[in-house]
Amino acid sequence: MSFLSPWYLLGLLGIGIPLAIHLIRRQQAERVVLPTARFLQRAPKKLVYFQKLQQLLLLALRIAIIGLLAFAFARPIFSGALSTLVDASPQSSVILLDTSMSMRYGDRFDQGKAAVISELESLRQGDEAAIVTFADSPAQVQLLTTDLTALKTFVETAPAPGYRPTHFLSALHLADQILQSAHYQEKSIVLVSDYQRSALPAQSSGWKLSPYTRLKTIKVGEAQTENLSITGVSAMKLSDQDQETHRILGRVKNSGSEAISEVQVVLTIDGSIAATRSVALGDRSEAVVEFPIVLDQVGLHRCTLRVAGDRFEADNTYYFTIRVEPPMRVLCIAGRSSSSEVDKAYWLRSALDQQAAVPFQVDVVGPRQLVPEALPSYAVVVLMEVATLTEAQIDGLKSYVRGGGGLMLVPDDRAEATSFNREYADLTPVLLQRKHLLSEDAPLSITQVQRYHSIVRSLQDGGPIDFSAARFHGYWGVEPVAGSEVVLRFENGAAALVASYAGNGRVLFFASSLDPEWNNFPRQVMYLPLVHEAMRHLAGSHVQKTVYQVGEFVPFSIAPGGAARIISPQGEDTLLSHTAAGPTFYQSTEQPGFYETRSAKWSGSFAVNAAAQESDLSTIAVDDIEAQLSSSETSPAASATEQMSTVKVQLEKSQRSWWWLLLMVLGLGIVEIFLANRTYR
Repeated sequence: MSFLSPWYLLGLLGIGIPLAIHLIRRQQAERVVLPTARFLQRAPKKLVYFQKLQQLLLLALRIAIIGLLAFAFARPIFSGALSTLVDASPQSSVILLDTSMSMRYGDRFDQGKAAVISELESLRQGDEAAIVTFADSPAQVQLLTTDLTALKTFVETAPAPGYRPTHFLSALHLADQILQSAHYQEKSIVLVSDYQRSALPAQSSGWKLSPYTRLKTIKVGEAQTENLSITGVSAMKLSDQDQETHRILGRVKNSGSEAISEVQVVLTIDGSIAATRSVALGDRSEAVVEFPIVLDQVGLHRCTLRVAGDRFEADNTYYFTIRVEPPMRVLCIAGRSSSSEVDKAYWLRSALDQQAAVPFQVDVVGPRQLVPEALPSYAVVVLMEVATLTEAQIDGLKSYVRGGGGLMLVPDDRAEATSFNREYADLTPVLLQRKHLLSEDAPLSITQVQRYHSIVRSLQDGGPIDFSAARFHGYWGVEPVAGSEVVLRFENGAAALVASYAGNGRVLFFASSLDPEWNNFPRQVMYLPLVHEAMRHLAGSHVQKTVYQVGEFVPFSIAPGGAARIISPQGEDTLLSHTAAGPTFYQSTEQPGFYETRSAKWSGSFAVNAAAQESDLSTIAVDDIEAQLSSSETSPAASATEQMSTVKVQLEKSQRSWWWLLLMVLGLGIVEIFLANRTYR
């Protein structure tokens, strides 16, 4: 037996205190001759002996209490357990278990769990370990502990792998941080994985494990694999008529080492088989399969492309959607341009006549031809003649927008600020201040964008946003009203495009012109996509990305006071609400499949697929990983005294002998009190 704090054994000297008191109080009776002694009753000898026995027992109890207290504070360690660690160097280990999608192949995950349990069983008493499950980021974490039984239970009950891709670095970073608080100098990280080639980035990262940390690799899985997968799908619309023809291209890949003469690829639309194709694939090859499909039903169609014939079902189906939209009716209220004979709506109409995912049907009328009763038949109204409408026409516009219509205000050079602010007070997202006309040599550009707005997000999906080529030499200075949002700004900070809500409708204000009168914007590349996205935003039929990867966040633009429900493929219901900071993000895209979206105004669907790189089961050599990530300093220099001191601390914590000694002291103390109250003094 050894002790963690042996100086407390000096407390054993306190045993002399009850012993001295006992000896002092032990008195010899004096013999006194009394003439009447014969009349006294003689005490029974048994009673005398019993009292002496009680006093000796009390003495023994008091000595035992003091001795046990001294032993408890000295924190004893049983030498039998310590001797097993004298010749061994204790260690701290972090075990990383891969739970990415590729671990669903065959029995890889069972092999991985068995490898982790075997690693835990190889540890000695007093060693400490931690376990981290990971895919593209750490998932579940059990911090360093010497309770290896609890760690085994954690591994045995670990959930099955999900559908996320594999990335080693984030898990290795966390393991390295956990080992910074380790009690032992001997540190190791055990990485249990199938070692996909895509799991480790290029060597340019340069990151390595901390000095004195050893990396041990355990590879699970089969040497030969077979896997068929759909790695991507694209759908292109070929016609714009009563019925739409879509060209669907699917990329089928064979990641196995054997050729397959016939692979069946099945296309389903809305749950029904639409077409089937056969394709031959060589070993580790891919092919493109084409499906021309006619869709004549307006709405959103859920489609899948599926391949069968392998052991790995997780990547055999690719989910996507096709939306068939009716033409969006747009009414443009405009007159003749002051600088040409072309009407102000010419450039807008030309942009909307171009091919788009949602076709537009544009009608142009002058201010005098505007009939308020016809407004509800249009999805969007673009008003370029704000100064010439009658009061009845303006009231009709207000009712139209409050009822859910979309309105774009583009004041021309004939607008008057005071009249506009008064007449359109219930609609406009800005207050007009004054008109700015700049020289041709000093134009402005649009340089600031609100990247969280739905218009800008859609523009970003199509590529980089760059308005620098557009030159503006005329614009209205405005003051945005409360509740509005500035989407675009000029380089001097003035608002260029402002959005707001009015009742159930949406309003956009553009501070310059949509024709070349005040700018060259209609002749620039960004004009057409901006006009298209503005119309979709106003109509509330914003066409956003509908296919995502597992783990990717899905943005939603929700009106103030509104909400949206998201229903996952497993039927889990999530409620999203409006946030003032920008779009609301749905984050629980953990399962491939179709997700339903519902709100008071719209319903839809988006698809989630696993990352294509997880279908590639080719592996990387574990020696390359160890060479790339291990530090050159892997042998800690610690003295034997330091090592043994650490061993004693950890072993004493696991034994906790002092706790049982204190319980014994408590029990003996109760017995001592009971006997002391019954003993004759």
